[in-house]
Amino acid sequence: MKDVNVLTIQDFSSMGQCSLSVALPIISAMGAETVCLPTALLSTHTSGFENYTCVDLSSNLIPAAQHIKKSGADFEFIYTGYLGNSRAVEAVMKIIEIFPSARLIVDPAMAENGTLYDGISQDYVASVLSLCKKSFLCLPNVTEACMLAGVEYSPVQSNEYILKVAEKLSEKGVDRTVITGIRTLEEMMIAYADKDLMQFKSFREISGQFHGSGDVFSSVTVGALANGFDVKTSLQIALDYTGKTIELTSRDKSHWYGLKFEKTLPYLIDALGDRQK
Repeated sequence: MKDVNVLTIQDFSSMGQCSLSVALPIISAMGAETVCLPTALLSTHTSGFENYTCVDLSSNLIPAAQHIKKSGADFEFIYTGYLGNSRAVEAVMKIIEIFPSARLIVDPAMAENGTLYDGISQDYVASVLSLCKKSFLCLPNVTEACMLAGVEYSPVQSNEYILKVAEKLSEKGVDRTVITGIRTLEEMMIAYADKDLMQFKSFREISGQFHGSGDVFSSVTVGALANGFDVKTSLQIALDYTGKTIELTSRDKSHWYGLKFEKTLPYLIDALGDRQK
């Protein structure tokens, strides 16, 4: 069997346009063969929905990965999103040993707006930090970056504040980080920190809360990397696409639970083709 591009390990929410229901179609549309290992099966995502159902699948992760390996598959990238509990994190630690040549990309997917997701504990934060230390690229939002770095969260972030967070992460062994959702007094930004390099990219803020935007951004980044683009180019592709998709979604006030990424996939495929060498 030929090498496939991406193994993604995260939950599947049947409704809500996040996690695997975003990662699989986006990365596949970008031409990267994608294998999925679901950590849990939820009826909906956990933001804005009540009484959702959840079945933990973490006990299946290692046996499934071993079977996939025996089937002859290998991967360029392992991409993790919402894992949900320390058992799943421990399983991922073993899975990266099963596929040692794969580069690990970690979206911590555990908190936002200064608060941990429902059911996530401080012990889980420590487990995710251990995973981030092994990553080729870590993609936290501001809240997650602060929690991983041990820096008190501030709802408004200056460049100096973000630099401090990135330095603390580097001290903890997380060298290449993209911090998303930075909000200054004047603009929204992402920051790319690679050891001694720090770069900021600004983008226009659109009012509203857009669930799953981080999942879309991370998935496009992974898809671009799997197409051979460098990190900075991959981030720009992801930033452009996520912004366009948020803008389209913002026109439909009834669609509060996720991004309408299906409508903008043709734009992404065209943009990817334009950038191909």
